[in-house]
Amino acid sequence: MEWILLFITNWVIFLLLVDWRKLKINIWSGLLAIIMAITVDFFNTINGRYIIRDSIISILGTSLFFLIGPVFVIGTLLAQYHPRKKSLTILNTIILFILYSSTELILVFRGAVEYLNWNFYDSLIINIGALSTLSWFSIVLLDKWRVEE
Repeated sequence: MEWILLFITNWVIFLLLVDWRKLKINIWSGLLAIIMAITVDFFNTINGRYIIRDSIISILGTSLFFLIGPVFVIGTLLAQYHPRKKSLTILNTIILFILYSSTELILVFRGAVEYLNWNFYDSLIINIGALSTLSWFSIVLLDKWRVEE
């Protein structure tokens, strides 16, 4: 049930905030986020580090509703609203890191994710790396160039 609620909540946010005219560019960041999440979850679930429970529809060890919910939405909206100033880029990455990591922590507390040979600090390292990569991708490859302060 957590996966469906998370999916619906994220898509409500997405539909309220998306700029449909720029979606054909920004969607690439969302797709990269999905690829990174699948890769991380696949290798960590097959290596017994954590379990994704009740995923409803499983894609290589993770929930389809998680991938096309928060992962896709955050990745796409990150590109759309990417700040141009360096200090705001850092702040944006930190805020999204906190929001995404908080979502994961809620999923752990609710039992949708169970850590076996993993802990929340491992996730924090992966999450900051993933969001930094998406920010770099937005700046360099999607041409969301920033101006120095």
